[in-house]
Amino acid sequence: MISSLTSRFKFASRRALFIGARDAAVYHWPALTAPRLFDLSDEGRAAFRRYLAQSPKAPFYLLLDAPEEEYRHEVVPHVSRRRRAALLRRKAERLFKNTPYCHHRVTGRETEGRRDDRALLTAIVNPAALKPWCAMLDEAKTPLASVCSLPLFTQSLLKVIAGDGAANQLIVSLQSLSGLRQTFFRNGAFHLSRLVQMPSHGAAPATAAALREEVQKICRYLVSARLAAPEEPIDIYFLAAGQLLDELRGETQPPGNARQHFRDLAQLRQSGAGAKAAGPEESFSDSFFMRQALKRRPANIYATPRERRYLFMRRLRGGLLTAGALLLLAGAVQGGLNLAKGLLYQHRSRTAAAQADSYAAQYEEARRRLPETPVEPAELKVAIDIADALARRKTGPAGAVRLLSDSLERFPAIQATRLVWNATAESVDPQAGSGGAGNRDGARRGAAPELPSRCCQARLEGRIEPFDGDFRAAMAVINRFADDLRGQSATRSVRLLALPLNLSPDADLQGDTRGLNDEARFTMELAYADPGGEARP
Repeated sequence: MISSLTSRFKFASRRALFIGARDAAVYHWPALTAPRLFDLSDEGRAAFRRYLAQSPKAPFYLLLDAPEEEYRHEVVPHVSRRRRAALLRRKAERLFKNTPYCHHRVTGRETEGRRDDRALLTAIVNPAALKPWCAMLDEAKTPLASVCSLPLFTQSLLKVIAGDGAANQLIVSLQSLSGLRQTFFRNGAFHLSRLVQMPSHGAAPATAAALREEVQKICRYLVSARLAAPEEPIDIYFLAAGQLLDELRGETQPPGNARQHFRDLAQLRQSGAGAKAAGPEESFSDSFFMRQALKRRPANIYATPRERRYLFMRRLRGGLLTAGALLLLAGAVQGGLNLAKGLLYQHRSRTAAAQADSYAAQYEEARRRLPETPVEPAELKVAIDIADALARRKTGPAGAVRLLSDSLERFPAIQATRLVWNATAESVDPQAGSGGAGNRDGARRGAAPELPSRCCQARLEGRIEPFDGDFRAAMAVINRFADDLRGQSATRSVRLLALPLNLSPDADLQGDTRGLNDEARFTMELAYADPGGEARP
């Protein structure tokens, strides 16, 4: 069967499924209308399937309040976290067989001895109480956020229900779908919980009397099991509302040295501990716990990774959408910045073009004011560039004069009458050339190699003065002069072009006495390296 107080339901972003011992109920957030109820029969599960098919894929938080949950307290050696988890997992598999819904947590350490770890192991020993509902959610591809039990979830509500300070706290609540739940906490740590089937309908005094009897039983058990010392008080917190709360306040007698505290569910809802509900007061705490579950979103305890795969996909989809939105926003921002930069560059380009046009107009105006010239400015520029190039590569006859002056000083009988000088376009290596004996002498002297210099040529015309008519002596002086020039380091070659007498074997021997004169003239060609003629930067 399925029942609902409204024919039209407004779905929210998340939902909670409360599975009790008799029925199941679906609560929505933030809509606070009456829950949708499903019984635990095949007909109720079919109705739940139809509900899932017609509703949006909002995630579910599943809260279980059934007697199939068991609890064990164990003491294990204090080892590393990884080894401790493996040890507790093996111990839970050994204690709770044939169920995938196991949980373990460390609750503290022993104060004496080896200071071992105290651990709590819990399990749903009857998977059939939970597995069909998880399978229906998986079949409908509805995300399952977490599966938690009501006693374990109550631990997160201790400050809301009981506050701080009490050592022994017993939370007593009555659920319409499951029954009377009694959960005991020692110093804020969960120890045990007991579920008692109670009639869901009937007179309040009968319910209050049955509740008082069950509370006395569990208090006697806590003392006998040494979970609470006889001299220590047990603080009992009753969650109720309306007539049931009035009956509990008037008739319930605290067992032993227990202290009773009454929590009005209506006041808890109005104070904000629950949701801001609108509707009739309830004597049951189902809606209070479910609204707290929707508000606090309990962590997963029992759901397997496979049962939560659609939640992972949902979160992955949300992450991808968020990343896509951020990338789109970043792209829009970057695009806006690029557009702004483009507009700025375009403005600068236009400004630069306007300035160039202004400068060109000023140049043309200044050019028209200049006097007329026989050549165009472009041709003048070419001429100036040529002159600069010639100035950078200019050379002169100073090197030849220095070379000849050194040898002429040692041969005073030779008088230079004419010097013709020119520079070639090629450079020479100081260690190369046809310097003859001069070069060989330079090698013998161990002269350091020099950088390549410009090769120059000079033609020297001269005569022997005084000349007494002795041509053999004159020619000997000329040859010694040539050898002296060859001996200088800058000389590359020395060639005699003309002598006072032509001694070549091919020359004809002829003449007369009238052709003789008192001069002995000669002509020689000199090639040398001019270091002053290097190309200048």
